[in-house]
Amino acid sequence: MGTRNKLLLITDGYRRLFRKPSFVLLWTGQTVSVFGDAFFNLAVMWVVWSETQSTLQTAVIQAVWHIPDVLFAPLAGVLADRRDRKAIMVTTNVAAAAVVGAVVLIVVLVGHLPPVIAFVAIFKLNSLTTFMNPARASIMPAVVGRDLLTTAQGLFSTARETAGLVGSAAAGLLIAATSAVWALVVDAASFMFVSLCIALARLPGRAAPPAAPNEIRPSLSPRSVARDLREGWRTASRLPVVRALLWLGLLINTVAFIGPLWPALVQERLSGGADFYGVLLAAAAAGGMMGGLVAGPLERRLGAGRVLASGWAIAGVCTLAIAGSTWLPVTMVLEFVETASLTAGMVVSSAIMITAVREEYRGRVFGIVRSLSVILIPVSALAGGWVAEFVEIWIMFAAAGAIVLALALLAWMNPNVRLARV
Repeated sequence: MGTRNKLLLITDGYRRLFRKPSFVLLWTGQTVSVFGDAFFNLAVMWVVWSETQSTLQTAVIQAVWHIPDVLFAPLAGVLADRRDRKAIMVTTNVAAAAVVGAVVLIVVLVGHLPPVIAFVAIFKLNSLTTFMNPARASIMPAVVGRDLLTTAQGLFSTARETAGLVGSAAAGLLIAATSAVWALVVDAASFMFVSLCIALARLPGRAAPPAAPNEIRPSLSPRSVARDLREGWRTASRLPVVRALLWLGLLINTVAFIGPLWPALVQERLSGGADFYGVLLAAAAAGGMMGGLVAGPLERRLGAGRVLASGWAIAGVCTLAIAGSTWLPVTMVLEFVETASLTAGMVVSSAIMITAVREEYRGRVFGIVRSLSVILIPVSALAGGWVAEFVEIWIMFAAAGAIVLALALLAWMNPNVRLARV
């Protein structure tokens, strides 16, 4: 097969996706949403730091970020299976615009953003996102088809990284030129734009029909929710590949402790400052874009399970090498490859789980898996930060690389994962 034919084969999936109007609307909406979120995130982080000069309070923002997933993701999955998914997505985005609008109003009236208001707003916004994600994940196979699901997930990932990078830069310029209020206004407008895109898209609604002809909508009493969650857990546990990916996803997040340690690594190993850190963040963003773009073609050529295990193995080796590197260009390349490999692995993992589960259980399984997968992130970050006070920083990165390599080996040794295809 010639180079031209190979290129046509790789790009064929992208051409087919962008011929689907509903996918284009969802993809455009997500891109604008992430762009707007970058304005909110940077504005709130900067305002809280400016008001308090407290690293502890800015660290609390990161902790608050994951609590809604832990608390509400299972319930969000039940709603995605029992209510109109399109309505959930539109409603959550309109509500998110209202939350950000309320923050803008408070800042205008009070003259500043009290930290407690920032924490409440972050909690509410991420709670709404928690309820939207299972609905969106559940409808994707119907929107794009199983054969293009991995490519679609990869494009969403690439758009997320690109929009986040561009949005952060634009938000910084806007805040410097005007004030944080206008950055918040941009985020509120982005949520309304996303809700319009979803409203225009032709999307499937509820997965499960009402239980009886005279029942307008299925009951969501505490008893029925508990029953639905038990059904979701049984569905996940009965599927060997989903069960394996659930535990692998839980364990891979034990290395979340290296996230807050990057500034220390830059200072101690690279003898650099904020400029070096910014370069490495840009390299990570570029790697995320690349990983999202290549996930689909690699999955069709090698199989999803092999992409996952190989991606994690490459990421583990790169993390070990980062621990030993003392030169910025080398660390930058390693971070690019590491993030690209991890992103490709995460994209195919998500696609495997979505397609392995029947549509009527998809939301519940997604919610349960999401809740369990992030539960260790706050614990890992806090524990890693404490241990790093007593050991050299390269040891922490070396430990993270060893953990990722071990999990890649476990994924490869499990035939249900290694042989998985979308």
